[in-house]
Amino acid sequence: MRGRQIRNFLVILGLTALVWLAMAMSERKEYNLPVKVKMTGFDTKRYAVVSADTLMMLQVESTGFNVFFLGLKKEPLTIEFDIKNEAVHRHSQRRDTVVDLFRTVAVADLSTLLSDQLSAFGVHYKSSGRDSLQLVLNERASKVFRPDLSNMKINFSEGFGLYGEPMVSPMEVTLYGSPEVLAAIGGVGVKPMTLTDVRETRTYRIPLDKAWKALGDVYASDDILTVNIPVKRYVEQHFIVPVTVDGVDTNQGLRLYPDRVTFHVWVAQDDFAAVSAERFSASVDYRDISSGAQRLKLHVDRFPRNVRIRKIEPEEIEYVIIK
Repeated sequence: MRGRQIRNFLVILGLTALVWLAMAMSERKEYNLPVKVKMTGFDTKRYAVVSADTLMMLQVESTGFNVFFLGLKKEPLTIEFDIKNEAVHRHSQRRDTVVDLFRTVAVADLSTLLSDQLSAFGVHYKSSGRDSLQLVLNERASKVFRPDLSNMKINFSEGFGLYGEPMVSPMEVTLYGSPEVLAAIGGVGVKPMTLTDVRETRTYRIPLDKAWKALGDVYASDDILTVNIPVKRYVEQHFIVPVTVDGVDTNQGLRLYPDRVTFHVWVAQDDFAAVSAERFSASVDYRDISSGAQRLKLHVDRFPRNVRIRKIEPEEIEYVIIK
């Protein structure tokens, strides 16, 4: 009997304590709340962080429950603010050969931001344990490259081909790092990639080959290039073109065999009617005869940019000099 009374007493005591705790935790009181600070709005590739205030203690008003659950988070509550904000004070300071860029913001100027972000968690901002936050940056050295696309291979479907030149964006990539490391980097290319069965104009996202990462702490302004491959369906055409002679005022006494050549070309279907033999020209050089050449090498002087030459027959010209 006595044992049961003790158990009942303990149960009642426990329930009373829980009710008291719930009421106490439900009351709004002032608490100290540590928050993580994240400063944004600067190019993390171009600038290295020398030092940064990353934590501050806030005085907040909230229920004990809200503060308790915020304390259970794996990471402290993070407050972000943009250092491009007009309230941020900017100045620089030379340190030997390095210029440090200081960004300072008064916590009082962040009160609205702090209130807005904390209110989402049922917490009311009161004050901070510090007056200001500071971020110190250092600008990395830079070097500009035109990306090399030679590692990107294109296999077109039968009857299709490249129409013009690929359009690359961005056209230039900037690498940021120490001057010593950048001096050792000779170029920027893309990762080896083969595009197969290409039969239509399309834009591809091609990642950079970051082999230069092995040299040290280097960052690229862009990690991926956008490459537009213009594609057209092509058909074969043949054009017979006369051969001219360069390096001599007159062809009198010189006979070429043959004196015409055939251009076998691929022409985009859309340009079929616009391409004619008059837009091609080929020649041989009279100086090759003076050097005693048995055959004269054919030179292509002009052809439409929107055609692809498959072959020219013949590629060498025989000749006879009649005295």
